[in-house]
Amino acid sequence: MSYPHIVRQTAAQERERLRAAMKKSLAMLVAAAAMAGCATAPPAQRGCAAESFDSFLPRYMSDRKFANERTVFPLQSLAAAEEQSTVVTREEFAASTLLADMIKSDHLSTRQMATPGGMELNVFRPDSDSLVYFYRFRQQDGCWYLWQFEDSSL
Repeated sequence: MSYPHIVRQTAAQERERLRAAMKKSLAMLVAAAAMAGCATAPPAQRGCAAESFDSFLPRYMSDRKFANERTVFPLQSLAAAEEQSTVVTREEFAASTLLADMIKSDHLSTRQMATPGGMELNVFRPDSDSLVYFYRFRQQDGCWYLWQFEDSSL
């Protein structure tokens, strides 16, 4: 039975069609990779083999470069008293005081709590509501990242 509306392709024509399709697919992959480089998610790493929070946190609090690498930008910042949410840029974060230095200089206390999605560090002034911060961390590929900051101070 013959189907005149179907044009048979030669082997050479089929190879050329496949080459063109492969070039188009490759171009799309290159474009997607370029756009992925612009994303604000944490940089791709080898993974941390399920790093413990207790070993991560002291380094995060005292090592500027490490803290910058392990923070998701833009960082979500919540101000509970004003009921507003803003974002902190990489540049603003890099210019801020290291967490360990702030805790030491302001004589603050800390408390860690496990949350359904990760860990939370509560930084506060003992016996006062004048300074209450929450730093929220989550794990990705075994590595801990700060993803949200909340100022619950009164």
